Amino acid sequence: MTSRYAHPEQLVTTPRIAGLAAHRNGPVVVLRQEPAPDGKRFVKHAWSVLRDGAPVQLTHDENGVQEVRPTGSGAVYFTSERPVPGEDAKRTRLWLLPGHGEARPVLDAPNGISNLQLGGGRVFFVSGLHPGARGAADEFARNREIHDRREETGVSAVLYDHAPIRYWDHDLPAAQDALWFLDPSGRVRRVELPTGRFLDYSVAPDGTWLLATIGTLLPRGVQRSQLWRVPVSGDDVADPDGVAPPGPQLLHDSAEAESWDCGEVSPDGTRVLLTRERLWRDGVNMALSLWVHDVATGAETEVVPADEHWAHEGRWIDDESFVCTADHKGRGIVLRVHCPRDGQPRVVVEAGGDGQDWTYSSVQPAGDDLVGLRASYAHPAELVRWPVGAGAVAEGKGVAASSNGLAEPETVGGLVPEDTVPGHLEEVTTTAADGTEIRAWLALPVDEHTGPHPLLVFVHGGPWGSSNQWSWRWNPWPFVARGYAVLLPDPAISTGYGQSMIERGQQQLGGAPFDDVMAPTEAATARADVDPARQALLGGSYGGYMANWVATHTEDRFRCIVTHASLWNLDSMGATTDNTVWREALEPAQAAVYSPHRFVERIRVPLLVIHGDKDYRVPIAQGLELWSDLQLRTTVAGHRFLYYPDEGHWILKPANARTWYETVLAFLAEHVLDEDWTRPELLG
Repeated sequence: MTSRYAHPEQLVTTPRIAGLAAHRNGPVVVLRQEPAPDGKRFVKHAWSVLRDGAPVQLTHDENGVQEVRPTGSGAVYFTSERPVPGEDAKRTRLWLLPGHGEARPVLDAPNGISNLQLGGGRVFFVSGLHPGARGAADEFARNREIHDRREETGVSAVLYDHAPIRYWDHDLPAAQDALWFLDPSGRVRRVELPTGRFLDYSVAPDGTWLLATIGTLLPRGVQRSQLWRVPVSGDDVADPDGVAPPGPQLLHDSAEAESWDCGEVSPDGTRVLLTRERLWRDGVNMALSLWVHDVATGAETEVVPADEHWAHEGRWIDDESFVCTADHKGRGIVLRVHCPRDGQPRVVVEAGGDGQDWTYSSVQPAGDDLVGLRASYAHPAELVRWPVGAGAVAEGKGVAASSNGLAEPETVGGLVPEDTVPGHLEEVTTTAADGTEIRAWLALPVDEHTGPHPLLVFVHGGPWGSSNQWSWRWNPWPFVARGYAVLLPDPAISTGYGQSMIERGQQQLGGAPFDDVMAPTEAATARADVDPARQALLGGSYGGYMANWVATHTEDRFRCIVTHASLWNLDSMGATTDNTVWREALEPAQAAVYSPHRFVERIRVPLLVIHGDKDYRVPIAQGLELWSDLQLRTTVAGHRFLYYPDEGHWILKPANARTWYETVLAFLAEHVLDEDWTRPELLG
């Protein structure tokens, strides 16, 4: 039977796990994504996963759900655009699905509802607040009046007074993000936050205080952030002794070169996980480390340093230990960190590591178990669970290099269809000039495709990332099914190899990373089952930058290049992206040396340029300038531009994703396999 992953039309419509939310008392809810009935968009539905028994679908409405938040009782809060009786407006509302019975609407906010968190009987959420409603006797009601007035008059204009004005794929709206909560009586109240752009928050289990990350603006439009502890008062909670709680407390001001982000609060409310990010700038390399903050004393302890692992997704198991995940040598690892109040932190390997090809995400406690998602390049994300404490303790802050002897997580089936990939994976390793081992995955066709195989090189984006798990957007298997071998390297700046791998390439985007892409490419080319004469290179985002750099620095080494959402002119990139920190990182040194546009005359092979108009991280101007330069400043025939007017950095709509694969495959067939050009049917 042919694998569903072999054909773009089937691949993009395959149901997949898209999220996981668990309550520490045991309830587990999974989000499953699949095409809507009309096939033009994807929807997500909530599924309950019991400790024993098959998963049960909780929601069925054609509008699907956006977020879910299970409670300890088994009831589930969720957000959805499903309409309510007598109301035609399509916007995200808050719903409650009890343990038994039908879902009922709980709250309708005119500017939508997102980022749900629970604390002390309160439901916290993010929803936009118009500046004109701030300070009104009933801000929530006044906010609705302003929203409705704009809708009635058809006003779409937004007046900004500071940066940024965009984020990834959407314009920041006139109603600025604000933090609200719904108390047990049903009253909606806003949390008064310090001045600045509200970015993120983490609420204490009792709901009486929270941590908030607030964006600030320095001179010259430079974005930074502050971390605050903010009290939350309300009619449902009496102040002890009639004394009002203290005001907001500034914990960290990231005005210099670092950013602190809030993580989960411990079950007893005494400690908080924090992530410290050293910002990437000219001459400074990015680094991520995980810390524990003591609420009473303010003391902070670094528990997972950046030198070995960039840990994230920290979730408390109990008051003295938490679990987190990290990339690890082309795979993933789950760590359990013991943080005794007196003594050094100790690290436990809970799952993953050498010898296992899985990468983990969304790991969290659920009753006596840990649940999480795991995936590899040979298998899409699946739900797994295993008993807490299955790992082996490593001494001090070090992390055990092997997970031998760990309990194998139990797979929870019944959520998505099972299938096998149309090929197999091997590992390719080589050594860089400085002695660093460079590794890659090599996906190879099944036996009916006799070699030597034409080679495709996929360069991952980020640049902080790893080619270590399944992707529905850059999936190698439709290409492998057509006889290609696909190489997935982890060059300098890749995560999972320690801070030293970041340091090797952060200040030279086209230096060591370029060498590290080419080294495993040459190692793969030396194999008897790889064709040295038929090869192409593809990449998106930073991988697209690398595709452009390769196109301008390898002459006709590859038959063609595919460059998606790519950086072309670093002089203008920093000034037009939504992320102003990149201007500090790219200018002036990197732009002067490593901007591909300076070498356009060196291009000797055809390029397929792909870009979405709603891409604000790598703006469409980058793709347009590249396309113009290809027309005006190269003599190569065969360049093409695949343009998506309604997509952002990622191509997400089902039919658009299908045309992405079909166009790339046709372009490669034309130039790598010497076949006639065949225009994808859906492109007219």
